[in-house]
Amino acid sequence: MITVFKKNFLKIVSIICSVLLTAVLLLNCDFDAYASGEIYIYNSILTSDQQTVYNQVLDNIVKFNEDVFKLSVPLTHNDLYITMNAVYNDHPELFWVNTSYRYGYNSNNMVVQLKLSYGIAKRDYASASLAFNTAIDNIVAQAAAYPTDLERERAVHDIICDLATYKDVGQNHQSAYSALVDGYSVCAGYSRAFQIACQRLGIVCYYVTGNANGEDHAWNIVCIGGNYYNVDITGDDTINEALNTYSYQYFNVSDSQIAHNHKRSQLSAMLPACNTL
Repeated sequence: MITVFKKNFLKIVSIICSVLLTAVLLLNCDFDAYASGEIYIYNSILTSDQQTVYNQVLDNIVKFNEDVFKLSVPLTHNDLYITMNAVYNDHPELFWVNTSYRYGYNSNNMVVQLKLSYGIAKRDYASASLAFNTAIDNIVAQAAAYPTDLERERAVHDIICDLATYKDVGQNHQSAYSALVDGYSVCAGYSRAFQIACQRLGIVCYYVTGNANGEDHAWNIVCIGGNYYNVDITGDDTINEALNTYSYQYFNVSDSQIAHNHKRSQLSAMLPACNTL
């Protein structure tokens, strides 16, 4: 017997931004070793059942499925939460899907059905996709003119800071679309925009969740020259807008350099350590 659908809205932005993960729901992940996936790093942490649903959810998002669908494998509420966040964190290109969803569960309290939510109407997808990819192509073309990955990464950082203003408006503020097309975003949108642009340039870049100054936050980890670094483009752009300059206070910094006000979530703590100063 399927119970009524239950909304599972993720945490809403608070002062700085919203984040997708809470540590209390991560008990079923393997935290014994660092994740090692080159691009889809969160997928590499999941159990086999979680990966099955991850792939199913991804397929339904790509197909823009607006109907309820049955999960290939029943999951606990916590496992579904982890799995959904893994999808969102690995795939910044999925700009049209919201990070909220609805699900149905059976008498054993196992989730068996899912319904996705979209921030862009299906009829608008083609035009939105064109605008989104054009924005990314423009960033990549400008950054690719530089000879090194470090210079290209810095160009992406600066261009996104020029394009976007920190502001919590619209239902797409969790997506890269908000930063690249709308011009207004929060940390999730900034970080996903940075992630997808770097990926298109062949730079390994991950989406990180946690907190900064005690508030939920998102930022990135990049791999430059074989070393991993933190990049908080939202933090830099906040300084930019206040001082009318380019800030690099949070550009390619180590874990120790930002430990005073940044702390990763339990899941993002599985990403590579950033130990290079």
